[in-house]
Amino acid sequence: MTYDVTTQENYLTLADGERIFYRMYIPQSKAAKTGAVILSHGYNSCSEYLHDVAEAFAKRGALSCCYDFRGGSVNSKSSGSSLDMSVCSELNDLFAVADMIRRLDMLDGEKLYLYGESQGGFVSALAAAEKPSMFAGAMLLYPAFCIPDDWRNRGISDGETFEIMGMKLSDIYVKGLPQYDVFEKIKDFGGEVVIGHGTADSVVPYDYSVRARDSFKSAKLIAFENEGHGFSGEARRKWINCCIDVF
Repeated sequence: MTYDVTTQENYLTLADGERIFYRMYIPQSKAAKTGAVILSHGYNSCSEYLHDVAEAFAKRGALSCCYDFRGGSVNSKSSGSSLDMSVCSELNDLFAVADMIRRLDMLDGEKLYLYGESQGGFVSALAAAEKPSMFAGAMLLYPAFCIPDDWRNRGISDGETFEIMGMKLSDIYVKGLPQYDVFEKIKDFGGEVVIGHGTADSVVPYDYSVRARDSFKSAKLIAFENEGHGFSGEARRKWINCCIDVF
């Protein structure tokens, strides 16, 4: 069944006064309770690029929420500087959004899912592992499990700033990396996980998703032949269909 969808934009204000921009996609269902999906964008991307996925979930009957990480993009509508952004800060943002969604009367608390792309997929996986009872499942598109390896032993000095892929970072990014074996950590999550990854990805090698699949308790890896980091239109449509079938 397909539902009509309405959207609402707002800001979530945190205890320190900073704000997280979000947009909700609300299915016009007559059901008293609905499941929900929290969608997390990639590095130097923003919620705008997840609207196709969010709308597809909502048409299927799931409340969907896209948001901008604080300092997560040069186009972010949320507060914060990229110089203060890290995997740790993005994890905190995701939990703040999740707490907001969980307070909604319309939410079926047993059906809260995560969706993330690239760095947002990595952050989503860590969130699921850190609070496994909070989330029913996760859908991850080329999740950047390579991040700890990419930054290990780079020798970044205290206070140092630098530019990576069009965005300025600081040593805070490095200090905010997980200080544990992420593949061991995700073994703590027992919910259903679906991973999509292109075999020609030169940013996040496909093998990282193979290892993630083998680490999660229940995970399926869908290989997209000859796709890179950022899918073609047809591959993205196929991936979205795989995700909504899970929900």
